Amino acid sequence: MKKCNFFKKFYWLLIGLFIIITVYSGTNVQASTNYSQINTNLIVLFNDNIDTNVENFISNTGGKILNKLPDIGGLEVECNSKLIPKIQSYNTVKSVAPNHIISINQKETINFQDYIKTKISTNKIYDNIADSDLYNTYQWDIKRITNNGKSFNLSTGNHNIVIGIIDSGVDKNHPDLAQNFMGGENFVPKDFNENKSESGNLNDIDDTSGHGTYVTGNIAANGKIKGVAPNIGFKSYRIFDSKNSTNAIIVSSAIIKATNDGVNVINLSMSGYDLKGKCYWTDPDTKKVYNLGNDMAEYGLYKRAIKYALKHNVVVVTAAGNDGIDCSNTSKLTQFLNSQNSKYGFKYEGLTYEVPGTIKGVINVSATGINDKIASYSNYGKHFIDVTAPGGDLPDLCLSTGITSSGYAFGEGTSIAAPKVSAIAGLILCENSNLKPKKVAKIIYKACDTLDKSKSNKYYGHGLVNAYTTLMECKKNKSNVITDKLP
Repeated sequence: MKKCNFFKKFYWLLIGLFIIITVYSGTNVQASTNYSQINTNLIVLFNDNIDTNVENFISNTGGKILNKLPDIGGLEVECNSKLIPKIQSYNTVKSVAPNHIISINQKETINFQDYIKTKISTNKIYDNIADSDLYNTYQWDIKRITNNGKSFNLSTGNHNIVIGIIDSGVDKNHPDLAQNFMGGENFVPKDFNENKSESGNLNDIDDTSGHGTYVTGNIAANGKIKGVAPNIGFKSYRIFDSKNSTNAIIVSSAIIKATNDGVNVINLSMSGYDLKGKCYWTDPDTKKVYNLGNDMAEYGLYKRAIKYALKHNVVVVTAAGNDGIDCSNTSKLTQFLNSQNSKYGFKYEGLTYEVPGTIKGVINVSATGINDKIASYSNYGKHFIDVTAPGGDLPDLCLSTGITSSGYAFGEGTSIAAPKVSAIAGLILCENSNLKPKKVAKIIYKACDTLDKSKSNKYYGHGLVNAYTTLMECKKNKSNVITDKLP
């Protein structure tokens, strides 16, 4: 979520922002040297299954195996960076790369009372939090895609369909969310990133940044405000610690767990970039430069996790990102990547692609303002955007649940737009839970409102999502939906 006007670049983060190692086709290397210095956290991505020979080599040279992801052929290890070429030389290894700590912007959304006091939008009169119906007063975005609430008369969702929200956790006791909360899990390990406040307790999904709670309200709020599907079930998977940090292993693990838990939709309100070219990394301790090749291990792990979800018939919805960049201009994205990550010792050559929006099978969402125009911060690009949804744009922000003193907050961002699409996907599956992700996407696309035709492909994809039209389409073509034969 891009939070208010305090920052234009929120959540550029995630997976694939960094690294990799080129794949060698040599024979297996036997351990012969003891590397006692342990100072680098690495991701090892295999061509197929995890190779126990590589595990043994790392352990026998003083390294540690921290995590295994057998479903997608990945390891998290801790060892000396000098081992990178050795690990890389196994013919079962696809790529190796540092597993970086990735942080999100720590600024808060605007609290309800603070925003209404500013009276930013001069054509509106803002009341106070005592209003019993905040939905009708402030939620122009929800009303826009529900046809002023008409979709609620067709369906509000149910707990047979569950949306997995992979984010910063949730305020599970929030009065507008508690009735739809169906559990979740914490994936932030004990003392992660030297953060002593992290206990590693699997049940600790309390939101400390507010982002996850805000995203959740757009989907399943049912109280003073409304989500698009106010009676649908949701689970929360916490991937950010109290300092707003995470890494590729944590995110990928959460995607796999949500899939194995049987969620029907996964919402990923996050964005990052993947290089197809050459990547060089300078070890900050030894100053040695590594040619990491053109296969980014962190991104590769993330990509496999999403494909795992899609293969198991989970709809995956992603946010296009808040950098205001034309993501069809892959050369310009490489320049952007270099400007962001040179401080970490990385240099990139080649073409760059936004992730996870470019992963085949996901529904990638841009954001619009109150006038149905592309938001000033939203990423865009031909053949990049699938659909759009209201995400707010100053001065007209979007109200949702928050962890502020009032329990509500205003904000803007593609990560506010994406959960609205996740909610619509959930409503479709409430009509028929057997639909595959591709069919769910087709139904959403067919029911979109057409915006500016001359710029639709670049900014809006198939158009602005519409919950009411979507549900009408489902009910009108009930027989087609049931047999999964939608064209």
